[in-house]
Amino acid sequence: MKRVGLFSIVFLLAAGLLLNSLAQEYTQWHLPEGATARLGKGEINDVKCSPNGNRLAVATDIGVWLYNAHTGAEIALIKVQPHGIKTANAIAFAPDSTTLAVGNWFPGGAVELWDTATRERLAIMEGDIGSVQALEFSVDGRMLACASWEKIIKYHLWEVATGREVLSFTKAQNPMPHNKGALVLSRDIHSVASTDMDVVKIWEVATEKLRHTLEGNGNLALALAFSPDSKTLAGGFMTIRLWDTETGNERSKLDGHTDLIDAITFSPDAKNLASADSTGKIILWNLDSRIQKQRSTLPRLLRSITGDKQSKAGNKRGNRTLVGHTLPIEALDFSADSKTLVSGSRDGTAIVWDTETGNPLFSLAGHTGSVKALRFLENKKTLISVGTDCTLRVWETDTGNQQLIPMKHKRFVYCMTFSTDCKTVAIGGGGNAVDLWSVDIQRFVATFKTNHTRSMTTLAFSPDDKTLASGSPDGTVELWDVTNHQRFSVLKNHTDGIRDMAFSADGRKFVSASKDGTVHLWDFHTDKKTTLLTAPNSGVEALAFSPDSSTLVSARRDGIIQLWDANTHQHITNFIDAKGLVKILAFSPDGRTVVSGLHGGLIQLWDVDTRTLSHEIRTGDAAWLTKLIFTQDGKTLVSGGSDGTILFWDLEDITRR
Repeated sequence: MKRVGLFSIVFLLAAGLLLNSLAQEYTQWHLPEGATARLGKGEINDVKCSPNGNRLAVATDIGVWLYNAHTGAEIALIKVQPHGIKTANAIAFAPDSTTLAVGNWFPGGAVELWDTATRERLAIMEGDIGSVQALEFSVDGRMLACASWEKIIKYHLWEVATGREVLSFTKAQNPMPHNKGALVLSRDIHSVASTDMDVVKIWEVATEKLRHTLEGNGNLALALAFSPDSKTLAGGFMTIRLWDTETGNERSKLDGHTDLIDAITFSPDAKNLASADSTGKIILWNLDSRIQKQRSTLPRLLRSITGDKQSKAGNKRGNRTLVGHTLPIEALDFSADSKTLVSGSRDGTAIVWDTETGNPLFSLAGHTGSVKALRFLENKKTLISVGTDCTLRVWETDTGNQQLIPMKHKRFVYCMTFSTDCKTVAIGGGGNAVDLWSVDIQRFVATFKTNHTRSMTTLAFSPDDKTLASGSPDGTVELWDVTNHQRFSVLKNHTDGIRDMAFSADGRKFVSASKDGTVHLWDFHTDKKTTLLTAPNSGVEALAFSPDSSTLVSARRDGIIQLWDANTHQHITNFIDAKGLVKILAFSPDGRTVVSGLHGGLIQLWDVDTRTLSHEIRTGDAAWLTKLIFTQDGKTLVSGGSDGTILFWDLEDITRR
């Protein structure tokens, strides 16, 4: 595919060559008070096909998006308050497709029933449920089963019509390393299977007894799935195993993945098995019983769906390689007729595949990972963003149209930032390396091997883009010469993790904040380094320089917001009645307002002269605010969240109210 530079992309947007603006009505759905638009639909956690074949449901951090299964057009957003959906297998269609069950992940948990036509909530099952991991309706739709975690496994069975709980029980469970594991229900809702350290357990619901403990030589499964007749259980770690659920015997193994398997599902006709791994590769396996009878060998590989090219040997075996996802798959689901497969990935896309040909039919766009950086371009009508889904998105703010550019970063992303000229993205991922990605040529151009002993938490470019700063939980800050790719300074003043860093607008000052409760300010002009004492027992979470570089604002973990003279390094005053865990700070373009983003989606506007709170904005979500920027005229505030959405706020309207 031919690559185009950033300015070519902006031209395309301006020319209206992307989606028609009439197709962007979803940007106005379920907006919080004061917001004028939403870009992004949240990070994908689950996907499901309706039994009647007409709807696709994509569960994200902000709710469930319903799509036309034939065209991919948005139909509705079911706004699940206040937490959205955080886990796979947490939504399920009733057999008649008119009801959608939605499970919440937060402690205590809840299961909600929604009418897919009216988008009204029909019922809510609450109580000591736990974090919902699996939902299944009975074949007749009269019962709903739920399996959940809360240090132990919990099972609940409700009568759908009345909401009456028919059965519930708990089972002890050993924790998996790094919280990796799987918990699934059989299609007939008679069995529960889970990973328990290096074994897989199958319980019988009716008797509440352990039916089988499946063992192997080490880790068995990060993903599990029952066959449609519930007689086979599939589990995948890097190899897929098929077990007979009646006897507990292993039937066969399927080898083909080279990385950890994240999702598995059977087709409703039981002829195919789909599996996906952390590289974004999807494999379709033929489980046709006639082939099994004719051959004693393993089920044959139908085709591979991956973003990477396969070897020529693989192609000679008939495997088909397609360009698909670039990051781990979160969920898979077949249509009722087994003719299509939908996959949802951490790369921010859901793709509908033709299972006969392996070709993608269409993609569901607009889903994003946690927003890490935002910047307006000079035309003021174009916003660019990057997120943990490793995509750069160029948004036309008038219409919501977007150009998506994958960055294909292979490590988990912790922090990202734009250069001032918007031509470079710095990415801090797993490990101690910083990667520089060029927007114009759309590829990685440099890697800085830092000496940080832990992965980075924050990055910052100087205003002239000649210096890049990286901060780590190990308490160190490194400064890099971007042009020569060389480290020229290491700051070891902090005794605990770095939480935030910033360069002043004039480029003469650099400041870092730490969990140790201190802020270090370095004046490049005088080479003077000053420690600003805040509170020894309260870490500093966020920093921001005023537009004229004369003032610094910092936010402590105990909620206190402090104002400092950036030239004399003296403490000026504290903001009055500032409370709450502030995650991010920003100045308005005129320097008269400080905006703070708090954990839980609360935005506060502070008057700098009086140090008093002037207005509050509530996003309505539990997500962390990750980025706050103003338009150049100061009339609009743009917020990015960990839920993968960007909200536009009309400050004139908010201040009037």
